[in-house]
Amino acid sequence: MKDLWEYLKNCDKPIVLYGTGNGADKILARLTSDGVQIAGIFASDGFVRQRQFAGFTVESYSQIEKRLGDFVVLVSFGSSRPEVISNILRIRQEHELYAPDVPVCGGEIFDAAFYEKHAEEIAVVTALLGDAKSRGCMECTVRNKLSGDIEYLLESAVSEDEIFALLPPSPSVFFDLGAYNGDTVLQYRKVFPSIETVVAVEPDAYNFRRLSRNIGNAELVNAVIGDSSGVAHISKSRGRGTVASGDLEIPRVCVDDLVDRFNVVPDLIKFDIEGAEVEGIRGAKRTISENKPAMRIACYHKSADIFEIPQAVLALRPDYKVYMRHLLSVPGWDIDFIFV
Repeated sequence: MKDLWEYLKNCDKPIVLYGTGNGADKILARLTSDGVQIAGIFASDGFVRQRQFAGFTVESYSQIEKRLGDFVVLVSFGSSRPEVISNILRIRQEHELYAPDVPVCGGEIFDAAFYEKHAEEIAVVTALLGDAKSRGCMECTVRNKLSGDIEYLLESAVSEDEIFALLPPSPSVFFDLGAYNGDTVLQYRKVFPSIETVVAVEPDAYNFRRLSRNIGNAELVNAVIGDSSGVAHISKSRGRGTVASGDLEIPRVCVDDLVDRFNVVPDLIKFDIEGAEVEGIRGAKRTISENKPAMRIACYHKSADIFEIPQAVLALRPDYKVYMRHLLSVPGWDIDFIFV
């Protein structure tokens, strides 16, 4: 399998970034460490404006085409919006294009060296997956992470309905960990009208205020999910929340303590907690071991998530069936393990 980063070291075409922001910063950092220089940065129409990023004037697609002719495009932002993905696919028809996998929450990049170090663990987890579609999803995920080729994302994508079909049909108690603004609570209540009790946890203060406005008849907790209860420090954000280290002090809670606090046992848990999923699983040790709730756990925040998350869960309850599914996004975000 092609290692994108090695390929770029020897690429004879100009390399340009499509997009600015945190993802572009991470890609630039890796390229710089590899001694690779880029030739420009462009943004979608409507996002160009007159601005600078990383020492480059942000250009339009047409401007950079006129200036460079042929070039390699590195997609440097993430989106699941159909119109954005359609535009990426249009550019891909006109120029060589990749979506580098840089971890959302930091840590090692999934390159050839990382794969070689963890190939056995990945193979063991792949063999444990519950169906051919899951094993195909794992293979496409690994190939995409290594190569940056979005064809693997297109090949493995499924609908949200296919994921919900794997979950138990009539859950009663739902824990939403990483509840954002309440969108997932509303979605799960619609799909599963059997849900009677919701415990929703969101660390970001701005998101939590929106969650509080949008969701009624639920236990809402402004805290970070961790392996134990205590205090955490996060940075302020208006994104989907963060558990990154920072100056803002906030409570840290674990699932087992939430069970005790609200005197309810979840039969369905959604973990999407910005790279803290393994810690969250450890903090649910008693709940998982004794009650075996169905779980949907995001596995795209860190490179090791695709093997460490199943290892953590199956160490507690080896009788889970494990599935892996991907909702279409570029790069390979919105990848989940489903445990039932």
